[in-house]
Amino acid sequence: MLKEIKKNSQRGFIAILLAIALAATSCSLDGGYQGAKPVIPTDPSKPVTFTDFSPKEGPVRTLVFIEGSNFGTDVSKIEVIIGGVSAPVIGSSGTKICAMAPRRSNRGDVIVRIMDEGGKVVKEHQFEELFTLQSALQVNTLTGKVDPQTNASSIINGSFEEAEFQNPWWLEFDIDEEGNKIIYCIDAENLAALRKINLTAREVSTVFMKGQAGVHQVKSMLFDTPTRDTLFLVDDNGRGNWNDRHQMPNMFYALRNESFRKVYPYLYAQCSYSAVSMHDGTIFYNTWTSSEVYKAKQVWDETAQMWDGKALFSVKANSSDHVFMFRHPEDLYVYMTGFNGVYRCAYDKTTKELVSSVLHVGDIGGGSGYADAPGTSARFNRPRQGVFVKNKEYVAQGKADLYDFYVCDHNNNCIRKVTPEGEVSTFAGRGSVGIDGQVWGWIDGEARETARFREPTGICYDEEEEVFYVADRENKRIRTISVE
Repeated sequence: MLKEIKKNSQRGFIAILLAIALAATSCSLDGGYQGAKPVIPTDPSKPVTFTDFSPKEGPVRTLVFIEGSNFGTDVSKIEVIIGGVSAPVIGSSGTKICAMAPRRSNRGDVIVRIMDEGGKVVKEHQFEELFTLQSALQVNTLTGKVDPQTNASSIINGSFEEAEFQNPWWLEFDIDEEGNKIIYCIDAENLAALRKINLTAREVSTVFMKGQAGVHQVKSMLFDTPTRDTLFLVDDNGRGNWNDRHQMPNMFYALRNESFRKVYPYLYAQCSYSAVSMHDGTIFYNTWTSSEVYKAKQVWDETAQMWDGKALFSVKANSSDHVFMFRHPEDLYVYMTGFNGVYRCAYDKTTKELVSSVLHVGDIGGGSGYADAPGTSARFNRPRQGVFVKNKEYVAQGKADLYDFYVCDHNNNCIRKVTPEGEVSTFAGRGSVGIDGQVWGWIDGEARETARFREPTGICYDEEEEVFYVADRENKRIRTISVE
């Protein structure tokens, strides 16, 4: 049924586009330009009538055709609202209006308003029947232009249609002072540039290039939790030993009142890959050697006149890896991705320290693989950035922990979901297999049946819009995941 609706919608779309093209350009089917034709307003001497609309159901972006008479052909004077949400009006022949079903139009009521040349509503009609939105979890491409022949791209600013990324790596969601929704993106692992994706203005810009900031190899970034006015950049400075801890910064910071354009050293220590800022302002970071976790600026070195971190514990005893840290929104614990698993570290709010880590999901031995399963039966392959998202069902059930954890499973080319109880499932990606047997690639569509990623590494979430944004590294694009 759904496939047939989609086919019919596509046929109708082609027909309406052809009609619009002929009306707008006055090109005859036999060829030749006949001159522009003016749009026709609704005729005030005749009634506006509505007879029906079709189809009655479909997913987001379904073309809905509204039939009747005396609509006029000026789409700027036609308003269609489906489920309380404005629907884009694509065209009108005077007797048929073509509109596109919008997101979040689940309520389903269809209202049409026809206006005269002065913008006054001459007829408003609400159909008795409803449009049923068929919701599905969809993956789409937000921005990132790539040469289709070579898969090549660069660091190019501009509109979402023009912008290019080198290899988007890490994402942080933000809302600026003007209310614009922003995503800050580390473009390329080790930071070739810090990019600013303005979701409101639909444009991409560069905050600074690596050479302008004086950083070495930035692996991740985070906002300070208490104020969100400071952006920390965590740096793999190449200094892996404790004795090298005063040689180079492992954390830098940038300030909102300077538009994050100036970068300053914050902490000198061994190489680090990530940090967390707890709600009380306490900062923890990690390092390569023995995957040690430190509490920032706790020990004053009189000789060096510098603050050192206080060593707490190793994420995995006697083992070193790139470990990334993520704060639970209610400071219940910190998750750490590394060793092909997700580790959980409880936070003691009295001592303001993290307690030693416990493997939550993944292979105890650190082996890679791909398996959706609970606890240590699950398998990952280089999990990277993750984000906590509140689950409304948990709220209704009165659970103590209300958040699921969504993480980029880098080499498995998908996004995984980890529940507080340790159930692991694939949320998006690996939905189709190519003739070569590969599950990676660049395909938009239903999240689990169709969509493909290629080495996703970064993820953030807009709670208001309920949209995930993914740094699809090797596809060189920013993707979205949302119910549509």
